[in-house]
Amino acid sequence: MNKRSFPRITLGIILLTACAPKAPSEGALILGQTSGLDPEDTFTAVLFRHDGDAGEGILTDTLRNGRFSFRLDTLPDADHYMVSIFRPHPGYIDVINFGPEIYLEPGTVVRIKGEAKYLRNARIDSPVRDQQLRQRYLKKMSREDWDALDEIQAHRYRIINELYYSEGLTPVQTDSLRKAAQQDLYASHEINDRLFLQDLKILETEEIGTYALDRIQSLAHQVSSGKKEYREAVLRLYERLSDEQKTSREGMEALNYLNPVKTVTYGSPVPAYEYIDKEGKTVRVSDFAGKWVLLDFWSKGCGPCIRSVPELGALSQEFHGTLAVVSISLDKEKAWREASQEHGITWNDWNDPRGTFGSVRAYGTNGIPTFILISPDGTIQQIIVGYREGLLRRTIQSALST
Repeated sequence: MNKRSFPRITLGIILLTACAPKAPSEGALILGQTSGLDPEDTFTAVLFRHDGDAGEGILTDTLRNGRFSFRLDTLPDADHYMVSIFRPHPGYIDVINFGPEIYLEPGTVVRIKGEAKYLRNARIDSPVRDQQLRQRYLKKMSREDWDALDEIQAHRYRIINELYYSEGLTPVQTDSLRKAAQQDLYASHEINDRLFLQDLKILETEEIGTYALDRIQSLAHQVSSGKKEYREAVLRLYERLSDEQKTSREGMEALNYLNPVKTVTYGSPVPAYEYIDKEGKTVRVSDFAGKWVLLDFWSKGCGPCIRSVPELGALSQEFHGTLAVVSISLDKEKAWREASQEHGITWNDWNDPRGTFGSVRAYGTNGIPTFILISPDGTIQQIIVGYREGLLRRTIQSALST
């Protein structure tokens, strides 16, 4: 080799190193490149932070030639992050994908490259071990099934948006859209059944990182929701967890799903669970013996939960002395306190440290918000899942008038 070429090569390396993007020492840098989008249209990338059962968008970027980037100067509390792409429309947004899970550590640069609507299976280059394990895991699963599921979920989301936000739909059009959404739901169940079996096989030998732990928690949830014949198989996967993983939120949730709690119903005594109030004291529903009680199980990432806050506040004032309104957050403590302050929860404000695998499961519900109306003698009178404006007031008025 010509010795005179060494200085040029060295200079080139120096220039490349100098131009390479760097992440903040306490934060991270995410660089994305997508394909398959209409260059004449506008698309927005959103970075979501997920912490326990709470999730929120924290950064946005408008795509330019299919590229986006997110710079975090510090890393907020999060189990993982997620990148999704949306197309804004007047009154609603069109979901292009539900994005890949991203694991970050201070000072890391993460590069994402893939087709926009299949970004879950994009190539992700990262020095973070958990990210590398996730990428390896997904390579062992059916790419065809994941892509089909992403398409179905995005299509169903668009149908639901059309149902809620389109004006002037005829009854025939509304019925047609609802049937299409239901068909998408059935199709997604079929694909999820196949992915469930793939997970079972892969997790028998795969190294258990954060992503694999989440998959075990998901399998356990599906067992509790109907796939009970796979309980022993998922229990064997749970036993592969380290002691630290078993005591994590995901590990404890998996175990609780695999060991169902006894559920209560109308007329049953309220379960004797303990909670934590804003002062850090241990509290119980029985503390309100002799009064009507309305329990509100909620999370900061639940839209209907947040929409119920004004009505709950009004009820706590209107029926003060007769009815105790008790909001019980299923979030981690920090997220609970932040959300309570943000949304102005001034009435009885409690936290269940067990989250979604805690006391709410005793009421036999799989969704939030869940409202429980309890009579002065401590028995359950009503269990309401979901929020509909005015329904709580009518329920309470009816109960108090009898």
